[in-house]
Amino acid sequence: MNSGKAARSCMAAVAALLAFPSTASAHLTIQGAGDLGNGALHPLATPSHVMILLSLAILLGRRGPPDLKFAMLVLAPASAAALLLTTTGGVNGVAQPFLIGLALVIAAVVALDVDPSREFIAGLCAAAAIGIGLDSGVESGGAAAVAKGLSGTWLSMNLLTGYVALCVSNGAEKPWARIAMRVAGSWIIAISLMMLAFSLRK
Repeated sequence: MNSGKAARSCMAAVAALLAFPSTASAHLTIQGAGDLGNGALHPLATPSHVMILLSLAILLGRRGPPDLKFAMLVLAPASAAALLLTTTGGVNGVAQPFLIGLALVIAAVVALDVDPSREFIAGLCAAAAIGIGLDSGVESGGAAAVAKGLSGTWLSMNLLTGYVALCVSNGAEKPWARIAMRVAGSWIIAISLMMLAFSLRK
């Protein structure tokens, strides 16, 4: 897949986001955690976000540090841009079927042990960043509180993905580890399918 096709894939992902009806995703609020802490907890408390980040981290870790650095250079700025867009007031969230479907696609790549191109992985990173970012808006609070909340979410998304990917990369060449990655991908597929069925029934 060349860069032109990758760009078209990213555009298609953005179009799909806009095509779905928006659904608000409320932030988990824990007393005493503060705005930054609650923002950091948001991706960890939203099942679809966790599945996207976990499957993406496994995929990136399997590729090794060079490709991980390349992918993070896509994920970090794209997630920052998407989170900033939530402050405009025009974004109320992303439909859960899209996010669950994205987790399903990434997990399928892991479970099938496919070795996609860098451009394809960049497209997945961009779609994950845009999807989670737009679904992580802070509903209330002053400018400082919103900034802290979104900063916490950005840090959590990128640190979690990068750390898990680095851990996975340590065993990427071991046969038993590759099997474990495929099993994890299969479990994420199964969970995604169940969640997708429930979300479509609503």
